[in-house]
Amino acid sequence: MDPITIVYIIGTLGMLVGIPPALSLVGDEVGLDFDYLWAIPGIAALMYLLMTFDVGSVQFQGYHVPIPRYIDWALTTPLLVGYTAYIAGASRGIITGTALADFMMIVFGLGAVVFSSTAQWVFFGLSSACHLTLLALLYGPVRNSAFGEPPSHRRLARLLLNYVGLLWLAYPLVWLFGPGLQWVDAAGIAVIISYLDVTAKVPFVYFIYRARKNFVKVQDEVPEATSAQGGAATVTSAA
Repeated sequence: MDPITIVYIIGTLGMLVGIPPALSLVGDEVGLDFDYLWAIPGIAALMYLLMTFDVGSVQFQGYHVPIPRYIDWALTTPLLVGYTAYIAGASRGIITGTALADFMMIVFGLGAVVFSSTAQWVFFGLSSACHLTLLALLYGPVRNSAFGEPPSHRRLARLLLNYVGLLWLAYPLVWLFGPGLQWVDAAGIAVIISYLDVTAKVPFVYFIYRARKNFVKVQDEVPEATSAQGGAATVTSAA
């Protein structure tokens, strides 16, 4: 069996691990909406399955490029950064902005693989600019929004932000040494990217799943605090 196929089989199985905990949060009363969290490992598992059977793979400049990989990234990575901003309590505009910056980073990144010569580096530059914009949003408005959230939300937002932010730094380097300079062959890139993808998506889901009870606790504390304040006001009025 081809080594790349083995890598994609492992990637598929790895992504499947993240689906059950994500599905358990669908419709769950945890204070925040995680109904679409399952799509992160779910879509990734489907795309890795397609790559396992070499569906959608093309050759550009003699380099093996699986298009499902970019479909996966275009659909799931905006969800990753969007949920990070959402948990941090960012505004809808900031959430949309982070997701859009991430999406455009992937689109231009695909252009950096498809085109050759000068155009390839132009698209890499555009993708890098979107990447820098994304990091500026994550470590600027998104990070600042988290300071106004309850401690449990703030801790999770900080964890997800740093986790995603640091992992995302590896991808431009992978492109540079892979499709860009072609110092690493397609099999090596498949191993590196599959490892990064599973590491980025499955633990992300687990971190949220592990913290779900904190969201319920915060949600329950708000009515209790309101009730206590109302009771105190009643006693004061009676006095």
